[in-house]
Amino acid sequence: MKRLSAVLGLLLSSLAIDSFGGDAPPAAPLQTNSCALSAPFLYPCKIGQVSFPADEGLHSPSEWPMTVAEWHAHYAHLTAQDGSRYLLFTTFITYDPVEPIIGGRFPHMIATLVDVTNGKTYHHRDMEHLKTFAPGHAEVETADGDYFRWKGADKPFQYDFHVAWHETNADISATTELKMIKPPLAVNGSGYIKLPKGLSGYYSQTRVETRGELAINGVTKNVSGIEWIDRQWLGMSFAANLNYYYDWWALQLNNNEEAILFRIKDFETNAVALSVLEINHADGKREHVDEFVLSDLASGWKLSAPSAGWDLKIVPACKGQKIWQSCDITGTIHGKPVTGLAAAELARSALEEFRKVMNPGPPARAESGGTSGAR
Repeated sequence: MKRLSAVLGLLLSSLAIDSFGGDAPPAAPLQTNSCALSAPFLYPCKIGQVSFPADEGLHSPSEWPMTVAEWHAHYAHLTAQDGSRYLLFTTFITYDPVEPIIGGRFPHMIATLVDVTNGKTYHHRDMEHLKTFAPGHAEVETADGDYFRWKGADKPFQYDFHVAWHETNADISATTELKMIKPPLAVNGSGYIKLPKGLSGYYSQTRVETRGELAINGVTKNVSGIEWIDRQWLGMSFAANLNYYYDWWALQLNNNEEAILFRIKDFETNAVALSVLEINHADGKREHVDEFVLSDLASGWKLSAPSAGWDLKIVPACKGQKIWQSCDITGTIHGKPVTGLAAAELARSALEEFRKVMNPGPPARAESGGTSGAR
């Protein structure tokens, strides 16, 4: 099987990447109003270099940044009428330009349901090529009928969502309606962030209302809550990041603030190559925090950001969670108590699997997932 480097070399030569100015994003077109800081939200609109609804849809590998992989990732904190609590993680992934290399060896859809109340986790992977990943707007569907799609141009930032799977120990189905209630957070202000190697398009919808039905083993419950939608697209330079992994958190506080927090580490040394903390304030304004300390604790993590007044603890909500975790937040902001919810993604084991897919080598011990608590 050809190695990734060979395929990327062919793609680079055929697409003449140098003509696109390397790491620099294209100049902003003279069009489209800025996205509103509060509802009502309208299409089309723009934040930094990110345009809506266009960047909610598929990106072309023939246009900067020559996208070869992209995804929608959903982190829904759900509560049933009986008080039961859940985290539903789902991601839809497309990598058509490199499908000949990793198709059938890495999933196009991953779903994890954490039943926080009962301390159970259900996991699913779908290896089949996506039926749809539409350009121009949010519309994704799997071959099995799972979907995430917009409600149309006349209902900006509103969506329908469905995922279902059957395993030997579980029969899971979730169908919800989503409505964004705060503006997206364009990471780095532009919606493009420089990774250890190359650039990534990146924005997050940090507070999305969700309500619908969740069924577990034939028992259906009405659920509601808040969701975080993470949107990322990677150009050809992503291949140079295979020596790194990340820990990532989506923080949603009861004071109507949210924050994206992550650190990228070197696989061999565990040294932190990049760390990011960005806040989406209650008024919809973004703050990039230059200096902060993220500490690993036996029970979870501690975040201290003096310039923002943040002093928070993040603790997994139940034992036995792996890569995707439901967490509770407690602490203070400028001395005032706050609480909240967090989704954690401890991606080392998943990216180790991806590295093996991209660069197959001698057999090595495989991990089944991340561990609960701090890394």
